[in-house]
Amino acid sequence: MIEVIPFRGLLYNLDITGPLDKLIAPPYDVISSGQQQALYEKHPNNVVRLILGKEFDSDTDADNRYTRSAQVFQDWINQEILKKDDKPGFYIYSQQYEFGGEKFCRVGFFARVKIEDFNEGNICPHEFTLSKAKTDRTKLLNACHANFSPIFGLYSDPDGEIDLYLNQETKSEPLSVINDGKVIHKFWRSNNNKNNQLICDTIRDRKIYIADGHHRYETALAFAKKNKETIPDSSHVMMFLTNMDSGGMSIFPIHRIAKSPNPFDRKAFLKRASEYFEVIPWNTEVNGSEIKSRLVEFGKDRIIFCAYMGKDQTYTLMVNDPRNILPLLDKNEPKELQVLDVMQLHAIIFREILKIDTRKKQSQDFVGYKVNVDEAMASVDEGYYDIAFFMNPTPIQEVRRLAGMGIRLPQKATFFYPKLLSGLVINNFEQ
Repeated sequence: MIEVIPFRGLLYNLDITGPLDKLIAPPYDVISSGQQQALYEKHPNNVVRLILGKEFDSDTDADNRYTRSAQVFQDWINQEILKKDDKPGFYIYSQQYEFGGEKFCRVGFFARVKIEDFNEGNICPHEFTLSKAKTDRTKLLNACHANFSPIFGLYSDPDGEIDLYLNQETKSEPLSVINDGKVIHKFWRSNNNKNNQLICDTIRDRKIYIADGHHRYETALAFAKKNKETIPDSSHVMMFLTNMDSGGMSIFPIHRIAKSPNPFDRKAFLKRASEYFEVIPWNTEVNGSEIKSRLVEFGKDRIIFCAYMGKDQTYTLMVNDPRNILPLLDKNEPKELQVLDVMQLHAIIFREILKIDTRKKQSQDFVGYKVNVDEAMASVDEGYYDIAFFMNPTPIQEVRRLAGMGIRLPQKATFFYPKLLSGLVINNFEQ
């Protein structure tokens, strides 16, 4: 049973700070160093100072990005830059955007969700996590005792019962509207106790599938277990919840760039790859648009990758038989994973051919993750990586099916678009 409850969120006091669009930021894990600096300069109260503070060579255990975030957070509360709502409620959030030439509007709500172990079967992860990111988020949570960014959760509501209640609230004037040029973000507070209770009752018997924020959920779970006697309020974590059946879901692929642990031999790689794939060299121009077009065209009924090893060295890799992966899977890796592009890539190309096991910490430095095709190609052209692999997105129905079976995908198997903004509302633990 899922426990979803309204809460008294911490909100920016716009009478002091000015408009919200100067204060919000993307999720911490997509902020580059250049973007971090730009956000610092955008406003002295931008949330980046909480979610991704700067690091310095002089940092110590007593003075570092995490302790500074905690001090800034407390100062903003004391100065009423951040103010807690008078009464609990849900916070409704919509994102209007274009994707693949079509217009979409994703609507959901921020809530506090009771934390529980994944083996309970109610909250379902869909991919594995990286230890470095968990360590980082653990330090921030330990220092600040707050959720600055929401975990992105999906639930199934094919009849749209919850959407009906949310859409009633979105007819009112929003608290804030932010247009970042690609997405129009709108934000409301819902203090309708009757509708809020109906939402709680309706979602109680559903499952929540974590779309984004696995690191933060696992960090919050460990924190709650460790501090259940001293910080009982930490038993709930802030989530953004949206209906996966509403038609507003868009998933990008996360492409891979790889650096071989051993001197890279292109001919030897292609020879080994031909044991599992039909290898077709390109004789046309290579660019992001052409890569996407080819992936879509040839990926309708086959698993396909585009392998880029520099100018005039691009190949289409088409899986001969998905079942060829089965002897390469460990005993704890379900055979159902064979249908996934990302699993074929990790098991055959990374683990078997390149000898990179991304499940092991020491191997993670050999693989990078890019949503942007041009950035991935540039990483190879500039010599930082040997090869870039481009693939189609993982279908949402496969994410749901496998997660519901308790099966996790390799890390960074999906990129849900658009990303959720940080800074709209904060969940501060009551002591």
